[in-house]
Amino acid sequence: MKLGYVGSGPISNFHLPALKSNGFDISAIGSTKNSERCRNIADKFNLQEALCEGGWEEVLEKDVDAYCICIDTSATPSVLNEFLNKNKPILVEKPIGWNKKSLKTILDHPMSNNIFVAYNRRFYRTSEAIKTHCESSSGGTIVLNIPDSIAGIRQFLVNGCHMIDLLRYIAGDFKIIHKTIKYNEKEDDISSISALCENKKWNILINAHSLIPSNFSITVNSNLEVFELKPIEKFISYKGLEIIEPTKIEPIRKYMPKVDKMFVESSQLKPGFDLMYKCFKEFIYNGRSQTYCSLHDAILTLDTCWELLDCTIANQFNNFEK
Repeated sequence: MKLGYVGSGPISNFHLPALKSNGFDISAIGSTKNSERCRNIADKFNLQEALCEGGWEEVLEKDVDAYCICIDTSATPSVLNEFLNKNKPILVEKPIGWNKKSLKTILDHPMSNNIFVAYNRRFYRTSEAIKTHCESSSGGTIVLNIPDSIAGIRQFLVNGCHMIDLLRYIAGDFKIIHKTIKYNEKEDDISSISALCENKKWNILINAHSLIPSNFSITVNSNLEVFELKPIEKFISYKGLEIIEPTKIEPIRKYMPKVDKMFVESSQLKPGFDLMYKCFKEFIYNGRSQTYCSLHDAILTLDTCWELLDCTIANQFNNFEK
């Protein structure tokens, strides 16, 4: 299957091996015209003959079965709109655009159903495990933790969107009941968001706090069980408690959750990428896939991110004009 690839940034170091591993023939690769970085990527992955020195416009003219677009978010909407005119399946890096306004022409395009959005954490085995438990349970509470080593609105949209999409994937859509936003006056940016949310099945607490010593996590409390991704690559389910009585050495009573199941995401490729491209192949052949993020889903995730950020300071950022 012939594929045209657009991009040359660091994420290409994960996409290209996964594409090759799944049998895609990368027949064309380009980014901007005469890009040295793209030339280096082509050399690294032995794609010299596929290199399009003319940039993404040259990739657009190649005879391929599908496209993969992995470029800067600011440029993605306009480039993606051109590729949609070819009426071929397109895998595109999330979050596609910064806001719904930037995606309007894509929303209105008659071929927008050809878009497969690369929210790779949907394709973790750990994510599928916790989704299965959520679907079979009667509901309860979910705590979503979104820390980050970089503070601010831009980073929340770039990285936090992964977790908002994953939450929507495993628990369904939800509404925000109340939120609290903390500001970093020195940086003139957001430092943390706390939000209480709900749907018919779940009460949800979202905590997005930058620069804290923590990791992404999802904890699901349902009936007498707890299911947890902490970090997202590790699934643990708990049933029951072991009570450890005080001793002279440690004079406190401890209540230890009993581990029922545990496994860690394992992959020679970037986690989620192998299954993501298997599902993209299915999408190419059938126009659908059991697991994937559509343009509609991606926009709902982006809308949720902006609803969490919706405040005076967020509206000051011209790059993220709503």
